Amino acid sequence: MLAVLRCAWTLRGFTIASFMVAMGFTVAGCSYLFVRGVEGSYLATGTPVLGKVTASNESEEMGGTIEIGSAERQQCKGRYRVWQVKTNFWKLETGERTYRGKIYCLDGRAGAFELISKDNGKTGSITGQINGEAFQLDMFESKSRECKTDECRWGLKWTYENERDNVRTYYRVATEHEPDSVDPRMLY
Repeated sequence: MLAVLRCAWTLRGFTIASFMVAMGFTVAGCSYLFVRGVEGSYLATGTPVLGKVTASNESEEMGGTIEIGSAERQQCKGRYRVWQVKTNFWKLETGERTYRGKIYCLDGRAGAFELISKDNGKTGSITGQINGEAFQLDMFESKSRECKTDECRWGLKWTYENERDNVRTYYRVATEHEPDSVDPRMLY
């Protein structure tokens, strides 16, 4: 028994170091999925825009999807990815990121947008254009923690009855505007 205790005492540094390395890999491998509401307007007309952003860091692209429209129905959907990560003097990430993406609408319009966030995409400001019409949105957390429905959480009364048709329409619009660079995953 004494020999086992001596061996354990001798290897304590190695054991602690191994544990810390294992924890480092675990923390580095953490993934998250979050949904945030977005609200804002088309700048020229003041028409309100509502929607939601769903993001995950499980994949290499570190981005997400955005869905926007009126309170009554979804009108546009897009996908974004990290474009720029801000670093400090020591080349360590500060958490501030710029994401860029494309957005396609059920009525045939298309556009691009940019999300600037100081906390790895969990909050931020979105600016963009759809067919030359500028819009600006701000991300927000759920309006109430007690909510389970999109209407209560984000103010959306959307129904998903025609989801398959909508996915086909988004894909068609995307291929019309960018035939060689459409990623079918952008619709999911």
